[in-house]
Amino acid sequence: MTASKRPRFRVDADRQAASRRVRYVETNRPDDGSCTLCQLDEENPPPFENRAMSEPQDDEEAFAEETLIQAIENQLEAGDPPAAQATLNKLTLVGYEREESIKLMALALAREIRQMLDEDRPFDAEGYETLLRGLPELPE
Repeated sequence: MTASKRPRFRVDADRQAASRRVRYVETNRPDDGSCTLCQLDEENPPPFENRAMSEPQDDEEAFAEETLIQAIENQLEAGDPPAAQATLNKLTLVGYEREESIKLMALALAREIRQMLDEDRPFDAEGYETLLRGLPELPE
């Protein structure tokens, strides 16, 4: 196959997103030797929600997730509440990986914290344990 008849490909990457995804798109446009990613950025600006204004929110969400995961790890290390270790064991037995189980448990903790803040009440340890015992099913 000659170079002129060979299908051409271009690279499409979202540089603003936290995770990198690269996809190849077949094209008939010749490559003029300049940076393909730069050309694509100019031709296809990211949607509004992916622009720089959302970056601090992504950082905040990542920080919150890491903090919640660390809280779950601390609970497991301390053995308090006992439902934390029991939930991890249950989720592992039914086929969830440890990391995925910890994230599910962090979601339960986040939900209890959110309710606590919304209702302006103290942390409900019994309600939190109920959420843990209900995993992998998450409440609404």
